[in-house]
Amino acid sequence: MPPIPYADNFLAGSILTLLLPIGLLIVIAVWYVLAIKRVPDGTTKPLPPQTHASDVPPGGAGTQTEPPTPAA
Repeated sequence: MPPIPYADNFLAGSILTLLLPIGLLIVIAVWYVLAIKRVPDGTTKPLPPQTHASDVPPGGAGTQTEPPTPAA
């Protein structure tokens, strides 16, 4: 089988090595921006407020008082 004369020298190989990943990143970025534009407004729900360990007052408030009941 004859060699493919597309990248048969160092310059062509180095240019392909640089341009193919950069081109792929550009295509992915464009696809991502277009995908974000297609999402309709108002489709996201706000997240509930998060509680942190520093928000719990000292004295064990919020601890469980009874063991969980086994599921039947």
